Amino acid sequence: MQRVKTSAILLSLFLFATNLLAVQATQVAELKNIDFIKKGDQIEVIIEYPSNIPYDSFSLMNPNRLVLDFMGIRTVSSMPVIGINERGIVSIRSALNRPGVARVVFNFTDETPQYRIEETGSGLTITFWEEERYLEQREPEQVEQEAVKPPVEEKKKPEPKTRRRIQPNTSNGSSADGNAKKNMTLGFSAGYLTLQDDAFAETYGKGGFFFKGEYSVTLPVKVESFDIWTGFTLFQMAGKTSITEEDITLKITNLSVAFRYLRTMSKFTPFIGVGIDYIVFKEILPEDFVMGSVGGSDLGFHVQGGTYYHALPYLSLKVHAKYLWSTADVDGLEVNLGGVEYGAGLVFRFNF
Repeated sequence: MQRVKTSAILLSLFLFATNLLAVQATQVAELKNIDFIKKGDQIEVIIEYPSNIPYDSFSLMNPNRLVLDFMGIRTVSSMPVIGINERGIVSIRSALNRPGVARVVFNFTDETPQYRIEETGSGLTITFWEEERYLEQREPEQVEQEAVKPPVEEKKKPEPKTRRRIQPNTSNGSSADGNAKKNMTLGFSAGYLTLQDDAFAETYGKGGFFFKGEYSVTLPVKVESFDIWTGFTLFQMAGKTSITEEDITLKITNLSVAFRYLRTMSKFTPFIGVGIDYIVFKEILPEDFVMGSVGGSDLGFHVQGGTYYHALPYLSLKVHAKYLWSTADVDGLEVNLGGVEYGAGLVFRFNF
């Protein structure tokens, strides 16, 4: 009965993941094109992408740059580098910064020009101009004519309503060296765990299903390739005593902490890691059995590997394998708590 319930849960997870992939297949967002137009002393940059996509903008220094991150973009079809060399703008670069996030970077020669960002039905229009003195913008003849006229109070030129000067943003983890936001994940998975202890295998079989909750956070370093991962695993199997054929239950809980290396490649992020485990096990025997329930705990260590598939901007599918080494001493007997687990699940990603 326990295995039937577990199989039903795994089937539900598989169907849910399949539906997510079907939705993703029909909602692929694309950063289509980046172009610019020179209008007098201004330059307009047009970025074409789906209008319902949110974006974030911030500035970087040394050298000065303006950065736009578009959330939910899966492909970038624009030219990766567009040279301008006008009005203090050197070039525009665009690419996928990480799965589901497209980044557009404006490189400047020196100071960041004045600019404003306007949303349109097909994306964004960003207008740049260099702030110059009023007299420097007039012809010499105009200056001579105005010199003999009575002084007139000059009206202050109104600033564009949409003008927004972005200062360097450090509240989201960005800094002058381009360090990006830190990532956090929460997830759950299920899978199959094999038992290596011969006594356990004879009583309960070769293995059974487990359930796991997990959490991870990237390390506060300049690269986003390393994280700290924690997981809590629940495993339970039913068996029978060898002589009297009475029902008994084996429960194992495992708290794991690991240091992992991750490598993002388009929609996939494979990973490997090593860590330590605290394992607690207990055999629950019948109340009228000649001996009481037995159990114990021990520390172990493991290696793990697998990959994430980024189905949606903030949701990933995960498959993994883990090999655990651990032995415990129970009343003078050595119990092997190690094993191999294979699992799959869903992981939610957040930035902070």
